[in-house]
Amino acid sequence: MLSKYKQAGFSLLLSAVLISSGCQVNNINLTPLMDAGKKSSDLFEKSLDEEVSLGQEVSGVLLRDQNLYNVAEVQRYVSSVGLWLALHSERTEVPWKFAVIRDDSFNAYATPGGYIYITSGTLEQLDSEAELAGVLAHEIAHVVEKHHLQAIQKEARVGIAADLAKFLRDSQRDTKQHNEMFAGMSPEAKLLQSVQDIYSDGLAREDELAADRLGMLIAARAGYDPMAYITVLQKIDSRSQDSYFWERFNKRHPSATDRLEALEAIAAALSPLRGKVLNQRYADMIK
Repeated sequence: MLSKYKQAGFSLLLSAVLISSGCQVNNINLTPLMDAGKKSSDLFEKSLDEEVSLGQEVSGVLLRDQNLYNVAEVQRYVSSVGLWLALHSERTEVPWKFAVIRDDSFNAYATPGGYIYITSGTLEQLDSEAELAGVLAHEIAHVVEKHHLQAIQKEARVGIAADLAKFLRDSQRDTKQHNEMFAGMSPEAKLLQSVQDIYSDGLAREDELAADRLGMLIAARAGYDPMAYITVLQKIDSRSQDSYFWERFNKRHPSATDRLEALEAIAAALSPLRGKVLNQRYADMIK
């Protein structure tokens, strides 16, 4: 996220331009740029209700071409595991929601406000409820730490700042060209592009590793064997040579080998815990 000083500097610069120009510079309409600036500013310091609303918008973008897995028992089971884990997180006030998406790939993801999605293909690759808990707890950790929210805020703010810089740099160019450029600029389109970029390219490596660590802690607090998540990463590491199945997952995440190495210390600390694994219950519900 940009520092508060950079944020303040950007706001002052935008305000100065608008005040001095009366929303016009060289007869160029600045209203679309001003609206975009407001949209970007609105992303910062969100209340929980605002974060949930943003999460709904992001979910709509991500699920446009997706279908829910049409097995009610599986949906209820995954949701019950997820809600139990969320009760052991640092953000119990979030209205958490969990859903299984019909998709053969290995993937799970979260949006701001506590929306957690896991694919049916992932469920097929797991062998216990503890492994499921490890995957869901990792996504819960992203929401707890607001990783996606911060990434969206950063992308949107950088985008607006770059647009303003371009406008100031090129303000002496043809007026018609500027009118056409800014008339087509939509804050919603900018937010949409930011979301698509983040979920296509993945979060920062540090965010993924932080979610790995916190996810293991959440799973342990909820009574699951935290080492089951290590087993999941070992599966990913051993099967990632199948580029067709794992291609999208590997593009968005650090290598499983790197993640296992980064988790050595916390794994050593948590390994004495003997939480539940629940292989048979998982098999009865999923397989």
